[in-house]
Amino acid sequence: MKVRHRISINHTSPRAGLTLLEVLISLSIFLGALTALSQLIGIGSRAAVQTQLRTQAIFRCQSVLAEVLAGAQPMQSVSMAAFDDDNENWKWSLNVEPGDYENILKLTVLVQYAGDSETVSTSYQLIRQVRDPAMLLDAANTVETTTDTTLEEQL
Repeated sequence: MKVRHRISINHTSPRAGLTLLEVLISLSIFLGALTALSQLIGIGSRAAVQTQLRTQAIFRCQSVLAEVLAGAQPMQSVSMAAFDDDNENWKWSLNVEPGDYENILKLTVLVQYAGDSETVSTSYQLIRQVRDPAMLLDAANTVETTTDTTLEEQL
């Protein structure tokens, strides 16, 4: 007697494709990751704009202070003056007040940029204490000038 083994034709073989559920799950993971990356790109670009504006504000603040110290701008308080360039969004202020010590002035320069929205605005403030120029002029006027005196006469 021969024993025959039945071989089942319905044995499982490796799948050739993906199910619809697996495609939907992978698509939702991909879209979630893409959304997160787009948010990060937006945050990064806003931070880059803020940094660029902050750097420009620092340079403009130092420029105004240098002009005041050099005498190109008068050493008196100014409120929200526009810069000489074409950009009207940049404004600067100068506050001159007595310093912490005698014959010292405290100069406070504030530069502001007001853009179209809240995310594109910045300001920077620079404070410097300098000698009062009026004190130097008074000292120069009180100095006696000696003419025709020799060293022997002074002794």
